[in-house]
Amino acid sequence: MSDKNYYTTIEAAKALGVSVRTVQLWVENGSLKAWKTAGGHRRIVAESVQQHIDQQNTETKPKASKNKRVLIVEDNPTVAKFYEAVINSWSKPIDVIVKEDGFAGLLDIGNIPPDVIISDIYMPGMDGLQMIRSLYKSNLLNSDQIILISGLPNESILERGGVPSGVEFYSKPVDVEALKEVLFSKLGFS
Repeated sequence: MSDKNYYTTIEAAKALGVSVRTVQLWVENGSLKAWKTAGGHRRIVAESVQQHIDQQNTETKPKASKNKRVLIVEDNPTVAKFYEAVINSWSKPIDVIVKEDGFAGLLDIGNIPPDVIISDIYMPGMDGLQMIRSLYKSNLLNSDQIILISGLPNESILERGGVPSGVEFYSKPVDVEALKEVLFSKLGFS
């Protein structure tokens, strides 16, 4: 790091090896100390960036894997464990990661983009539709990489903005065989 006291969002992203959107999210959740200029630009405290780098260096980094990466974003731990167990039972080279809400999902996606996301819609904090809209703004994933599963009635989903075009959608309880078929197709398995 240099002798600077603060960094722009772009400089911080470069120093941390993450996307600008990830830096913005870290600022919003308090992981990075920052302030906004009169013009609305973020300035990130250099010491905070260095602490984040030091923390990243001490944590064990995920090993490079040739496996496909599936991110499950689901606030109900029982449902998340069910999806994880089902996917693991298929004996395919898939690493399953579970996050409890859209915000945690976005942070994970900013670090290591998954091959496919399986997300609930209704969750506390940031819901699945808000997460998808944020993904689209930052160009982190395409709609064909997203599977939404929800128990909400169609009217409630429409009130929240509806399922975006190109996103695969299933009602709960999900048909496991249908999920397997679409997931295998998205991951390139036969």
